[in-house]
Amino acid sequence: MEDNQTEDEVLLLDSKKSKNNRNNDSLMKKIIYIITAAIGIFFICFIAQILGEKYGSFLATNNNNNNNNNNNNNNNTLSNDLPDGFVFVNEKATKGPITIDRKKDDGSKLNLYLMINKESDDFYYKQDEFDSLEENIPDKSDYLCELGTGYAPESYKGYDISCPSHYTIRIDRVFYGRHANDKEHCNVYYEGGPVEDKMLDVKEECGNEPIENVKEICEGRVYCTLRPGGSHFTDGCPSKFKYLHVNYHCEKDKELKKERFSIVMFSNSIKPNSIYENAISSFYQYAQIHGYEFQYNHYRYDVERQVFFMKLNSVLEKIIIGLKEKKYDWIFWVDSDVILANPNIKLEAFLPNEDMNNIHLIIADDVNGLNAGVFLIRVHSWSLNLLMRAMSYSYFNDKKGLKYADQSSINNVLYESEENDHYVVVPQNWFNSYIGLNQDGDFLLHLAGHVHKDSEAETFRNHIKNDKKWYSKTSKEMREEVLKYYALPEEEQHHIKFE
Repeated sequence: MEDNQTEDEVLLLDSKKSKNNRNNDSLMKKIIYIITAAIGIFFICFIAQILGEKYGSFLATNNNNNNNNNNNNNNNTLSNDLPDGFVFVNEKATKGPITIDRKKDDGSKLNLYLMINKESDDFYYKQDEFDSLEENIPDKSDYLCELGTGYAPESYKGYDISCPSHYTIRIDRVFYGRHANDKEHCNVYYEGGPVEDKMLDVKEECGNEPIENVKEICEGRVYCTLRPGGSHFTDGCPSKFKYLHVNYHCEKDKELKKERFSIVMFSNSIKPNSIYENAISSFYQYAQIHGYEFQYNHYRYDVERQVFFMKLNSVLEKIIIGLKEKKYDWIFWVDSDVILANPNIKLEAFLPNEDMNNIHLIIADDVNGLNAGVFLIRVHSWSLNLLMRAMSYSYFNDKKGLKYADQSSINNVLYESEENDHYVVVPQNWFNSYIGLNQDGDFLLHLAGHVHKDSEAETFRNHIKNDKKWYSKTSKEMREEVLKYYALPEEEQHHIKFE
């Protein structure tokens, strides 16, 4: 009996071992399967990532190329954020009007995207002409005579050195003083009258070479203004009448430059469907369409002066940023009581011709004189100084009544300072038309002085929607008109008078 039990126990033990082996084999197979599957999944993901990166890069490159092509064709290389407090009238349509209150919007806003007619940029940008220009213009050498010392340096106009359009100044050599035995150059005082012989008599080189100073002022610019004198340059030749001898050449731009614009507006009180809200909506769209920057300011931080001076504050801020960051070349100021009637006219159409590189302000007039409701001003040191003088004008002329506040300040600074070389007064219909005086195709309608601006503006927006003649005029036609006016003798152009 014991032998039988022992045999049964052996069989049972063998059976358990066999079962355990089968279980172990099954577990091992599962482990191997899981590891194999994991390796396979990892390998597939790795291959997919590589292909995705290559294919994604290919798509991104193509998309970028397509976007660049579209940008070049449309001159739309800048996208603006929505102005503070604004949303799209149709939240699903980002190419259309904007509002401060979608629920209250009355549906009368202009959709400028529906008014655009295709037109090439060659009315202003002429690639063929640019390509035909020589790379360098022969070297120039200018002797700029020492200025007087009886007045502040700012009172002297100084001397301009310049290059033609599409070229910039490159400074080669600068000398401030007087060359040995040179009595030929600068022998007459800046104010007039001959210089005494003893002030010209120099037996050897007398002076210094402030090339870095002049480069800072002129290098890379189309033109610059230099004011030789002790207030700007170190006197290395005392008791002698000096000059600034500048050698420079003009270097062609590497590519045809596109002018960069920033449109600036201010309104500290906007209601839904008002002319102000509509103006901001239109100019936001206009900037998006043509690739301009758009800046809307609404905070009145200077509450001690008339609100009109926030115009000068806003433009002055933008000029300073433009000079520091070099992001744009021109600022287009627009009052908020304006209707943008013809969005097909681009700002380039109004720019100075190639012989007017020293013109920095383009502004219209009306029956009351200068009208500062709409103007173009170049990002330039002259513009900065003009605005600072206009801002402070009433403080230094507090006995003079200014009929139109900021506008009269600008007018009188220009008039009293005889700044004719740097600004041009243009016909009103270019960008400041009044209702009743407007012509078909005019760029803007300005409702200055109107009492019922909101209702009148709505009426004219409906006219514009229903008649394409309002926006049929092209940039090319506008440019031809502009160039014809700029070619007129100065006495036949518009002028300002003291206000």
